[in-house]
Amino acid sequence: MNPKLRVLILEDNLADVELLIRELRRDFQLEWACADDAQNFLAALSTNPEIILSDYNMPTFDAPQALELLLQSGRDIPFIIVSGTVGEEQAVECMRRGAADYLLKDRLTRLGSSIKHTLEQSRLRQEQTRMQERLRQSEERFREMAENIQEVFWSADARLGSVLYVSSAYEVIWGRSRESLYTAPLSWMDSIHQDDRERVRLAQTSKQTAGKYDEIYRIIRPDGTMRWIRARAFPVRDATGVALRIVGVAQDITESKLTHDRLRQQASLLDKAKDAILVRDLQNRVIYWNEGATRLYGWTAKEAVGRLVMDLLYRSPAQLQAAMQNVMVHGEWAGELQHLTKDGKTVLVESHWTLVRDDDGRPIGIFSINTDITEKKRLEQQFLRAQRLENIGTLASGIAHDLNNVLSPILMSIDLLKMACQDERSQCMLSTIDASARRGADMVRQILSFARGSESQHTQIDLRQIIHDIGHLIRETFPKNIQSVAEVAEISRPVLGNQTQIHQVLLNLCVNARDAMPSGGRLSIATTEIMADEALVAKHGGKKSGPYVLIEVADTGTGMPPEVVEKIFDPFYTTKEIGKGTGLGLSTVLSIIKSHGGMLEVRSVQGMGTTFAIYLPLELVPAGGKAAESLEPAPHGKGELILVVDDEQAVRTITQQTLEVFGYRVLVAADGAQALALYLEHRDEVAAVITDLMMPVMSGETTVQLLRRINPEVKIIACSGVAKEGSIEHLQRLGINQVLSKPFTTPEILHALNQVLSAQAA
Repeated sequence: MNPKLRVLILEDNLADVELLIRELRRDFQLEWACADDAQNFLAALSTNPEIILSDYNMPTFDAPQALELLLQSGRDIPFIIVSGTVGEEQAVECMRRGAADYLLKDRLTRLGSSIKHTLEQSRLRQEQTRMQERLRQSEERFREMAENIQEVFWSADARLGSVLYVSSAYEVIWGRSRESLYTAPLSWMDSIHQDDRERVRLAQTSKQTAGKYDEIYRIIRPDGTMRWIRARAFPVRDATGVALRIVGVAQDITESKLTHDRLRQQASLLDKAKDAILVRDLQNRVIYWNEGATRLYGWTAKEAVGRLVMDLLYRSPAQLQAAMQNVMVHGEWAGELQHLTKDGKTVLVESHWTLVRDDDGRPIGIFSINTDITEKKRLEQQFLRAQRLENIGTLASGIAHDLNNVLSPILMSIDLLKMACQDERSQCMLSTIDASARRGADMVRQILSFARGSESQHTQIDLRQIIHDIGHLIRETFPKNIQSVAEVAEISRPVLGNQTQIHQVLLNLCVNARDAMPSGGRLSIATTEIMADEALVAKHGGKKSGPYVLIEVADTGTGMPPEVVEKIFDPFYTTKEIGKGTGLGLSTVLSIIKSHGGMLEVRSVQGMGTTFAIYLPLELVPAGGKAAESLEPAPHGKGELILVVDDEQAVRTITQQTLEVFGYRVLVAADGAQALALYLEHRDEVAAVITDLMMPVMSGETTVQLLRRINPEVKIIACSGVAKEGSIEHLQRLGINQVLSKPFTTPEILHALNQVLSAQAA
């Protein structure tokens, strides 16, 4: 499609106008207007034609007049003469006056190409005019800026060395005329202090074209005063990389230099301070670093001065940027910061920043005092963790009391049901319930053991059974893409420990292994008997050399980097997401292993897996026998009257039923007050009192004391689900004959009662 064209035709002959229009429509979509005198020509210019085609001679108007009017209007519109009578001299004169081209009317075949060429030349000319105007405005803005800034701005020819421009600030700072630089480009060097001149001259010749020129030097002004100058220069290169010009900035830094010198002198007095004291400029570059900073961070003053604090002390810029914004607004800032030492360790500091100003009140630097509070914070965290564990212990005591009151009736009911249901199927089911209830009781005791840090009773444990149970649990509950393997070797000597605790240790490690293999893998548990020498024991912090059983729990999971391995046994440290880990698991594992006199080792390779090696000491006698001795057959009563005191109805009921089945008569009381009333009523008949220690209305201890006042010889068995270490001795001093830990079984309460009554008879 042909381009559009708005054309103004100056012609008095209509036939020639039609000829031009017909020829133009070959190449353009035409919008046209026609005029043949000055008045109509000027009116037609308001339609903004893109080009003018003019006959040379018309009755009242001609091309030279039209060109003159066009020039006076200020419009830049291409003008082409199309005439049948114009001579060469006339055409040249019109071209001189501004015409773009001339054509003869009998040769209009090149009219279209002439117009296109003329329009393109016009467009280029207008674009060049606009660029020249923008360049003029840019140069004007640059000159206004350069003439008004405090720094000296200059540019020079890179090849000839001649000065092209220097701002008026040169006369203010150097005290010399800038005109002298145009005639003697190196005369500025005459002002440089003699001790600095050679260094600056060498830098000027070798560094400016390389873009590395950044020098600080002194100048002596004509009035004899000295000023400190910081000068920087950079090359301007052409497309081939050749330096065409050198542009530079020279800044008077006298005030800040003298202030920094004063700060260094004053700060040197603080060099013996224990705190880390440093001064830096507003670009965060260190200008002073005391001995306290060297002791805290490891960097010497020589290494630190001139470097950015971000590179020395910070892992990320967020903390630094926030504190900088605060101190620039308020003039001071104080808070805690995490810093890095030279060897990569993290230290926590209490930091105080003060904005330093010059005599005119302008900020020039920041003075910082950093106090190492790493150890203080560690002790605070340990204290808070100790409080947390104390709260956990209190909570665990309450939970344990309630759970033991739930488990006691279950365990005693099982013994009664076993007597009533003699068929094999029932006996099997009751044995399963009994094992589960006992496991629950062991778990409650373990919660108390962890929360209170108490010692648990060690008996011979069956590692094969523990690993078998855990293997079954893994197969039933772990993802099917985790393959589990157990290799249990024969052990020639017994292992003494707490069966539930060792079960907890292995289960914890297996769960961690599962979490480390989200895409599946191989989990293995293997045991072997080894002889640990002094070197192995010393390496892992063990107690003694000798025979050990080595239990290895290995996975093919993600593994851990060394920095994580160093922290995994710290309480509350966890790599799991919030809500998915407490950080107590591995610290508990380590605590249990140490309480068994054992050792724990971890080997991990990131991306390949982790192995936990547990070393448990073996006894010197051969293995044999069962883990725990069975009690003798439960003894029967002979009609003795027993007073049972417990606030839990289920415990009272099952205890009463059990004792009655085994030949005793029973009175029951829900609290201490009711027990005292019943005892006063039946004191001559009651052979023994079985009382809980934690009850409402009146505590068990108070009940015991009052019973002893009524009858100093009364036989008392105390029951407790949360007996603390040392509390048994305290209860015995109160006159209690036996102490039963809840939950207890039927044989346990019957044996205890039999011992108390037998001692009474003796």
